[in-house]
Amino acid sequence: MTAERIQATPQTAVSMTLPMMATLFALGFTNLFLRGSLGILGPDLTTEMGLTPASLSIVASSFFFAYAAMQLPTGMLLDRFGPRATLAALLVFTAAGAATFALSRSVGGLVVARVLMGIGCAGIFTGAFYVLNRWVPPHKVVVQSGFMNTVASFGGLCATTPLAALIGLIGWREAYWLFTVGVIVLLGMVALLIRDYPPNVEPPTSKSEPLGDVVRGVIEAIRQPGMKRLIFVGIPLSAQSTLLGAWAAPYLRDVHGLDSIARGNVLLAMAVTSMFGHIILGTLARALNSIRTVVVGGMCAIIFALTLMAAITTPPLLVVTGLFCLIALSAMYPMLAFAHSRSLVPTHLVGRGLAVANMGIMTSIALSQLLFGWVLGQFAADPSGATPEIGYRWAFGAMAALSVVAALIYAPIRDAKPRT
Repeated sequence: MTAERIQATPQTAVSMTLPMMATLFALGFTNLFLRGSLGILGPDLTTEMGLTPASLSIVASSFFFAYAAMQLPTGMLLDRFGPRATLAALLVFTAAGAATFALSRSVGGLVVARVLMGIGCAGIFTGAFYVLNRWVPPHKVVVQSGFMNTVASFGGLCATTPLAALIGLIGWREAYWLFTVGVIVLLGMVALLIRDYPPNVEPPTSKSEPLGDVVRGVIEAIRQPGMKRLIFVGIPLSAQSTLLGAWAAPYLRDVHGLDSIARGNVLLAMAVTSMFGHIILGTLARALNSIRTVVVGGMCAIIFALTLMAAITTPPLLVVTGLFCLIALSAMYPMLAFAHSRSLVPTHLVGRGLAVANMGIMTSIALSQLLFGWVLGQFAADPSGATPEIGYRWAFGAMAALSVVAALIYAPIRDAKPRT
């Protein structure tokens, strides 16, 4: 990834067309929808294909491992070929992944499908930000990016009760064929509507960096004081994706006996709560003029909720929903983590710092999903195939313990002041 970024100025920026903005919003929606869709599908896949907790966790985590691994290659592709060509090419992988998922009859097929979707989705937010950064005046980039993130959040919301209702109506394989068609349509929109530069901006002639230089830059970013501590920031927040994207629905089925719509309603409550998390935590960070304080506070809230889930035997559904929503709200500090990474590295390493933070978060999510499934796998299922509640309690406890360790590692980090 080159350090150079062509950013619009008030003199060169022109208004983005409505179809172009709609395409960027649709990209974000697709990313979060596909990322979270397995949360509703988990119990159905377990029943139909006889998945064990360990195999379901592998299916769930494969998306995030691929997503994390593609961060550096995606940056290089964006620098070399521009956002339109890169996003269109990546969406081919996304469409192939959705189609493969619809056809899958085994764990291997599901993993391949999730890997393809992870590769395809890895560059969506980065590519969309590239476009905004080149078309929108600097003082409006943050506002437009926030608006795009808000619209994208509806993708995660639609991956709950609406998806459960659609699956109940047409079946999960048919639903994924429908998603495949939608991704193909989106690919066409990107190819036809996205433009790399405004018409009055001269494209740069510089080439992208060699892979060796990129890797050396990433290593240099990791060596900056505080960056090794920042990498651990993803462990507590991974509880939200682990629950919403994989394990909340099986827990609600096995422990509380909820059907697909009722499970979707709890996940919907989590998704709605998380939509307010970015705003609330960002506002708190600015009011307190401290990113570290808010992030540590979010970590402590997540640890509190996970500990209660581990300690209480068969908590009432209302309590479970409240604790899940607390986790969803408190885990919405990735943007604060990205802002923190920018303050820890020199200007020429900002891109690498962001990539390191994002890779750390995505890898943490993948490992947490593997851990949760591994713990559940240590407990024999009952005759109906349900995992006993004690297995879930141990899994919640394991995540709480790791989150405590992560918080202790992160807490001494040098603070970042949003108002400075």
